Amino acid sequence: MPYTKLFKSIFMLVIGVFSVLTMSVANAGVTAPSEIKSKGSILFCTELAYPPWEMINPETNEPDGFDVEIAAAIAKGMGVSSEHKDIAFDGLIPALQAGQCDAIISGLANRPARREVVDFVDYAIAGNSLLTKAGSSAQYNSLEDLSGLKVSVAVGSYLEDELKTANEKIAAAGKKKMTIVALSSGTDAFQQLVAGLADVYLGSTDQAGYFNKQKPGLVRIASPQLLTLTVGMATLHKDKELHNAIKASFNHMIESGEYQKILDNWGFEALAIQ
Repeated sequence: MPYTKLFKSIFMLVIGVFSVLTMSVANAGVTAPSEIKSKGSILFCTELAYPPWEMINPETNEPDGFDVEIAAAIAKGMGVSSEHKDIAFDGLIPALQAGQCDAIISGLANRPARREVVDFVDYAIAGNSLLTKAGSSAQYNSLEDLSGLKVSVAVGSYLEDELKTANEKIAAAGKKKMTIVALSSGTDAFQQLVAGLADVYLGSTDQAGYFNKQKPGLVRIASPQLLTLTVGMATLHKDKELHNAIKASFNHMIESGEYQKILDNWGFEALAIQ
């Protein structure tokens, strides 16, 4: 074999080995647990009724939204696919505990009480505001300003807890409590506002832009951002291997630029974890 041909063969072999080693280093720590790897997918519990975070795309009839894209990228980083089981928000953690899914991704706030049951991998900072119908001129500076009003919200959410706390302060001040209309999904709660069955809706600030894009002039933001919270993907304490794999995959998403790409795609740039 001529020296030039031999040199070329050796060179190509070295390049191939280097590529394999580079890929191995890049994916170090992003290995799916054996159970996940064997079935080829991660099943997430998700309330598919809180657009633009998660929803059923009316054109494809498939899960869609910011969380769905994050889940897909997390799974891809582990060499598997992602699937979603539609669960009402207040049933997410019970469903996880019952073994109905492997993890939760559903705009779930990382709260102390929840950390007693699950581990979180934080992936966004969400701001929340009060929304009214577009024709309203009402403006609110705090939840205590909602005395005597009907306020819709997703049941079992951190936001519902905050409304209950505000109601206690309203009552202590000798004012009429608000009526909290807590429904099974964020979409149902939002529709209460649209249908005129609630005066105000408390939800993610970015929802105003999303719903107005679907139907211009539908709602308006009627308060500053009142509540800011960190949201994360949740796994049971016993599933440390899966938790670590999700965390490693998310870190890889940040390093590769995939995380920023998904944020940009949904107009969620301001929600980035720092």
